[in-house]
Amino acid sequence: MEQDNQTVETTEQPQAEPAAKLETPEPTQIATPASEPPVEEWDKERAAATIKAQRLHEKELENQLKDYERLKAEEQKRLDAQLTETERLQKQTAELQAEKARLEADILRRDVIAETGLPTVFADRLKGNTQEELLADAQELLKLLPKQKSNQSVTNPNNASPTETEAQMRERLYGKPVDVFELKQIKANGGGVFWPDK
Repeated sequence: MEQDNQTVETTEQPQAEPAAKLETPEPTQIATPASEPPVEEWDKERAAATIKAQRLHEKELENQLKDYERLKAEEQKRLDAQLTETERLQKQTAELQAEKARLEADILRRDVIAETGLPTVFADRLKGNTQEELLADAQELLKLLPKQKSNQSVTNPNNASPTETEAQMRERLYGKPVDVFELKQIKANGGGVFWPDK
């Protein structure tokens, strides 16, 4: 029996040790797996200080970027000043030729728009380098656009026939004019008071 008591005593001692380990966790660290480093608790003052430092760093970077842009512009001016007169003229000629090509393309597009009757908002959408290519593209765009209906009607005087005179328009709208003193016309229309002819 003494052996049984010794066995019982040994089994009771290891149970007491894990309870003691659970009672004393560290207050500033959260328990994590052994492979990850311990995570610190959130501190409001430390977070505010970090944010403030980050903002100061961003302002410093913005100032550095402005300085960089200024220095880059100054360097470009210095390089332009170092160019020889020939190089400067070649550069200016290339810029003028590019501008001329752009203007010629705009004029060509405008002419194609006027010729085809395509709305001017489609000028930038035309593709091609020659007038024939631009005309073909404009014709394709016209096929895709819905056809507009004519708004001519009798009640719309703005769209009335341009060959109609004012007298014809009055006759159409009000009927033939009647002379109230013409007896034959009054009799023909079946109206008026008549005295017998003597």
